[in-house]
Amino acid sequence: MHLPTPWTRPFLCLTLLCLSALDGAFAATNPGDQDLIRDRQNRLLEEQQRRLQELKELPGKEVKPAAPVAPVDTRCFPIQTIELNGADSLSGAQRERLLEPFIDQCLGVSQLNDLLKVVTDHYIDKGLVTSRAYLPQQDLSKGHLQVLVVEGKLERLKGVDNS
Repeated sequence: MHLPTPWTRPFLCLTLLCLSALDGAFAATNPGDQDLIRDRQNRLLEEQQRRLQELKELPGKEVKPAAPVAPVDTRCFPIQTIELNGADSLSGAQRERLLEPFIDQCLGVSQLNDLLKVVTDHYIDKGLVTSRAYLPQQDLSKGHLQVLVVEGKLERLKGVDNS
């Protein structure tokens, strides 16, 4: 009979341990387990996509809706002069730069809206977010356009504790 050496028992235990680990690895590759793993991965992927979509829709970011198809308005008004009323914080050069693209043009509804947007955006870019440009009721047949600017002002800022 062969007597076991001191290394035989640990070697035998290590071999059995490796075989049992391999048995677990082979068991995980059967088709049923693969389907289960694939289903879990798909659920995780769907969850991540849902969370990403929720992050994209967080408030504070402007979501641009698809532009509705509006009927084409072919009416336009030939405008030779544009007068900015209430735009006290604009210099003459700033007024000219903002209005020049619209002078001596035939302006339709969309171009008039573009003019208001350009003026309002200028104020917003300067940090004057409460200012807006409007068109008062007027007769455009003489080629003179009046734009009313309401330069908003804050009366005061009231702080909240711990802010």
